Amino acid sequence: MSVATRGEVLRRADGAVGVGAVAAAGCGVALALAGGATANLPLAIVGGLFAAAGFFTILAAGWVDGALLLALVLPLPAVYGSEALRVSPALLATALVVPAWLLRRTLEGRALSFGALPGRATALLGGAVLLAAAFAAAHLPALRELVTFGLLFGVMLMAADEVSTRPERARGIALALAAAAAVSGVCALLEAGGVLPGRFPRSGSPFYRAAFGFTWPNELGQYFALSLPFTVYARSIALGRLARALGTAGVAACVLGLAATFSRGSWVTALAATATLGLIGERRLMLRVWAAGLVAIVALDLVSGGALSGRVASALVDQVAAQRLALQYTGLLIFRAHPVVGIGPGNFGVGLERYGPQISWLWDYIGSAHNLYIHMAAETGAIGLGALLAFLGAVFLVLVRSARRARAAAAAGALPADDAALRRTLAWSFGTVCVAGMFEWPFAHGIGQLIMLVAGMGCGLAAFSPSRGPAAPG
Repeated sequence: MSVATRGEVLRRADGAVGVGAVAAAGCGVALALAGGATANLPLAIVGGLFAAAGFFTILAAGWVDGALLLALVLPLPAVYGSEALRVSPALLATALVVPAWLLRRTLEGRALSFGALPGRATALLGGAVLLAAAFAAAHLPALRELVTFGLLFGVMLMAADEVSTRPERARGIALALAAAAAVSGVCALLEAGGVLPGRFPRSGSPFYRAAFGFTWPNELGQYFALSLPFTVYARSIALGRLARALGTAGVAACVLGLAATFSRGSWVTALAATATLGLIGERRLMLRVWAAGLVAIVALDLVSGGALSGRVASALVDQVAAQRLALQYTGLLIFRAHPVVGIGPGNFGVGLERYGPQISWLWDYIGSAHNLYIHMAAETGAIGLGALLAFLGAVFLVLVRSARRARAAAAAGALPADDAALRRTLAWSFGTVCVAGMFEWPFAHGIGQLIMLVAGMGCGLAAFSPSRGPAAPG
């Protein structure tokens, strides 16, 4: 009698486990909703635990695509939000998807594959954050930030592993990102017009600044800036009149959503990041994007009665820009006082309370420097900043080289144009991350997962040389 393999045992258990997981998830959701509606906290917690167990089992079994699910929930509104705590669907999905992927890969008995992910730069960044946490001024915020970074690194490793194993999966995830951005763009436009409830009225105009599922409009602006390349990708590979019309509508929705945030930094980011296309060799596309962007800006400004140009002009006189400069200066003061390992991850708010009073014109005490590089220097010192620059530079180099090789191979007929367009999209989106860091801290839940999905997918695809098959990691 032959001994059953591990895979055969798992397949035989699929039926019973599947029924139990679906039942647990369904009952858990019902109990959680009932507990929430009746303000019964214990019932809501029990229901949430049952639902989490059921969904975790479903994800671990591979019956639902975890990376695809994560791509779709990134912009959704928070499940719970207060001044002290925000629980986003992106956080909950990540906490289930990443461990479920790791368990599934362990049960399958196959070695993990991270493609062309720069291992030394990734390990250096993780080590720098851990070192800074060990010397943090306050350990609770540092621990919370370590959990956040751990989940985000898990998303990147998962995406790199799954795409390097099955490269065709990157296309589905990219289209899911494009679809989510298009729907979010429509919602943002409705929020700006007051059709959906708005939280941030735009002074001097009848509009609201759209934030949709994010805490601030600037975060939603980052999301659209990073997602715009994916909507362009969906339009570029569309076949048939209906598909092309839907693709065009998706690009338009993303652009309108970006405009509806009234985030000047995100507008600049979206335009400046197209320079990545020039590095890839897509100068014509870069010029077309710039031309289309300028036309869209003029048209939207005319339709909105000058709301966009008014927002740009206000940068010279409003206090928001001055407060951001003050926060960045505070970050430099923190870095000067803690130059080696920083004040600790998640401790910018602690440093702000200590060093902010030295700046007489600072009154907006927000726990972010509004600049990735200054924020990282303040929290993790020169070691962390150097590790971050090494990580961003190494990943960006991998993605740009992959896109350039794919473009040449596609021109020679050795690679489908769709594949080259996807690699170009991933490089373009990650280039947007590097520019966005000049204006915001991008590693919040929702944006952070998107960044790591892009990095992981790009490095997973880069492991496959267009002309020689799998390539060695960079």
